[in-house]
Amino acid sequence: MRSAAVVGLAVAVAMGGALMAREALYAAPPQPDSQQRIVIALDRLTWGIAPGQVAAVEKVGLKKWVDNQLHPDRIPENPALTAALAPLDTLRMSPGEMLEHYPSGEMIRQMAMGKRPLPSDTQLRVVAEREIAAYRERTSSKSGPGGTKAAEFFGPMVAPPPPPPNAAAALAGLLSPEQIQALTTGSQPQRLAAFAALPAPTQSAVIEHLPRGADLQFEPWVPAGEAHEVAALWQPQQVVTTDLTDAKVLRAVETNRQLEDVLTDFWFNHFNIWVQKGIDRELITSYERDAIRPHVLGKFSDLLLATAKSPAMLFYLDNWQSVDPNADARIAAQRYQAQVRRAYARFGPGAALIMPRLPPPVKAKPATRGLNENYGREVMELHTVGLHYTQADVIAVARCFTGWTIKQPQIDPTFFYNDQLHDKGPKTVLGVTIPAGGGMSDGLKVIQILSRSPDTAQHIAYELAQRFVADDPPPALVNRMAASFMKSDGDLRQVMATMINSPEFWNPKYERDKVKSPLEMVVSAVRGLGAQVSNPERLTQVIAQMGQPLYGKEPPTGYKNVGEAWVSSSGLIARLNFALQLARNQVPGVQVDLTQFASGEDRLLTVEQNMLQGLLHGQASPQTTATIKRELARTPDGSAAGTAEMSNPVPASPAQVQLIAGLVLGSPDFQKR
Repeated sequence: MRSAAVVGLAVAVAMGGALMAREALYAAPPQPDSQQRIVIALDRLTWGIAPGQVAAVEKVGLKKWVDNQLHPDRIPENPALTAALAPLDTLRMSPGEMLEHYPSGEMIRQMAMGKRPLPSDTQLRVVAEREIAAYRERTSSKSGPGGTKAAEFFGPMVAPPPPPPNAAAALAGLLSPEQIQALTTGSQPQRLAAFAALPAPTQSAVIEHLPRGADLQFEPWVPAGEAHEVAALWQPQQVVTTDLTDAKVLRAVETNRQLEDVLTDFWFNHFNIWVQKGIDRELITSYERDAIRPHVLGKFSDLLLATAKSPAMLFYLDNWQSVDPNADARIAAQRYQAQVRRAYARFGPGAALIMPRLPPPVKAKPATRGLNENYGREVMELHTVGLHYTQADVIAVARCFTGWTIKQPQIDPTFFYNDQLHDKGPKTVLGVTIPAGGGMSDGLKVIQILSRSPDTAQHIAYELAQRFVADDPPPALVNRMAASFMKSDGDLRQVMATMINSPEFWNPKYERDKVKSPLEMVVSAVRGLGAQVSNPERLTQVIAQMGQPLYGKEPPTGYKNVGEAWVSSSGLIARLNFALQLARNQVPGVQVDLTQFASGEDRLLTVEQNMLQGLLHGQASPQTTATIKRELARTPDGSAAGTAEMSNPVPASPAQVQLIAGLVLGSPDFQKR
């Protein structure tokens, strides 16, 4: 059989033919509650169609299913998801709690230098001391032989603690000498194979007793909760981000509130924040949990305000450091006046004698802080009105948001309005005058102006239609959604309902018009096979390798929402390779059972039909079916063997079943929704 990469190139070439053949597949619009209409809804409003989901929606009725998805509070959450997320404790922590339990590298450095106290909790203190020792060892090795510079700076070096004294004995009690040797000295494939052969309880125990760093390659094979516990001991700085990305994939795969989760991803991308920027590592969890998810089907003004006040956004776009350029001089003058008042209160008229000894009201050096325009620009261009603004508007909006800052970034990173830093002069934003003398109300007024702008309505409507319908959404649909936005004062549930109830949403012309992002492709493949995910770490790695690291887009623009961002030969090959690995049960942390598509007695033609119907729901192009038949008809050395095997009464082998599943999931048809 040809390599997966060669097959991938064939699929990439077939992509164009599949696109041209799409409209020929459907001669008439779907009828209400027909299976085709249900497939359209599930393709667009969920992360992918799970086995039996079409029949389940057909039973309850499409209208009721859509209405429930628009009201996620009516839908009981999947208990399996709740159980899977329970061990990931950072998902429920405040940013301050995260900083205490899982200190960042900078915090460890400060502790090592004595500039920050160690945690008072005994267990947290032990972990912090271990991280400090490791940090000092790294610093020593970078300072040359003997670690002279580090020793001068930190004092006597403390060697990093070795694994617990009983680690070797514990491993000896769990494994045979041959197993220990394979796990610790073999090649990487040998180590992984030896680990995979261990019973699940033994795997978790082994990871806990391996030396620092040696457990990383094995973690994806054990349940996410157990991997979390090990990381909390040995790599606490990675826990927050790992919990965040693991939870995103677990929710997408398992949640019953699919539309809410898809919208949470959409709006996070709309108000994008980069996880690698400073303390945003600790802030993004609460940002998504508290500022984004609760508002995705509420009023847009509430969503905009929640993101504007979020410490994550304040830090990401630097608004927490944006102040009135005259603030330092004003504060100095206010302090001087306070000193004068205290002097007169204490000494009466005699205070005049000590006045010359008071510091001057204004410092001679220039102000070190000033206005930052980043948020003022992005809140208009990306978040609301689009390009309908001027540079004067940017400056005015930035002035309105001065004083919106973070209380204590490294200790208690919560929103704080500092009136002393606010520019109280008059401003004009998009033609609306904001009078002088205001405070935090200036920023609130900007939120109101932007939320009620027709340009914002058009911008939001276009992006939603582009996400859910077509890369180039029909103008009539966008205009209808924008009108709904204005009429409902930005009610996002009403805007979504308007889109779903529009004829364009159901028009076969736009069916399968969107190329799936890497996240959509991976999750829809897992959902399509009904796979069980015990640890999504490998899935998050695959998504990143395909070009979409979760929470990893640095620019505030977020990831593009058009197919051109994801369509490339290398990208399609990567997708096919993943599809084949998934079908062959070669993805750590994911278990696939293909018996729902092949009973063990089914011949190839039956298996192929089951796969095409179960995964593509009758929407396979001729190119895809031809590719599958061609690949199945090849002998191991690659020579053609004819197509008679497809009708052979001999049951399909497990390898053939896996190949069919991989080819279907990697096909151009499955890459679209």
